[in-house]
Amino acid sequence: MHEVVYAGFWRRLAAVCIDHVLFGMTLAAVGFVLMFPALLMGFMSMISTATITIFTIVLWLGVLTLVVGSHWLYYAGFEASSLQATPGKLALGLRVCDEQLQRLTLRRSTIRYVGHFLSALLLYFGYLISFFTARRQTLHDLISDSLVVREESLPKVLTESQSSVPQLVPEVKPELA
Repeated sequence: MHEVVYAGFWRRLAAVCIDHVLFGMTLAAVGFVLMFPALLMGFMSMISTATITIFTIVLWLGVLTLVVGSHWLYYAGFEASSLQATPGKLALGLRVCDEQLQRLTLRRSTIRYVGHFLSALLLYFGYLISFFTARRQTLHDLISDSLVVREESLPKVLTESQSSVPQLVPEVKPELA
């Protein structure tokens, strides 16, 4: 058996910074493409104040839904995929896994995603507790029973079996009854 190397705070922070930049740039590009026609339609519908207000509310609800949904899909989707990491974590050689070093399910990855908000809500103490846990786990890691490890510490069977094409949605394997 080999020794697992857990990801440290600073490497994880750097990965989050990379992810925020990538996600922000992608969101800005998509937002620009989607907002231009929406604004044009908004100017064309200036028939009455009620029409503008309803249009504006629907537009902002749509934007909010798009941002929240894509943010969840980026983080939970990538971490539950065969890559086991967001692009920022991949760049720094990190993988997210369960305590048996297996890929997270989308459900567990979603719990981990929601746990990020709790970690931040507690004045970021949820992130800082990684300095005091044996496996460098943050609050959202503890809530979701997950680990962030260095790629080189994963068993070779797990890393070699990953295909070169990323799979955003985890494979569903039928269970025998």
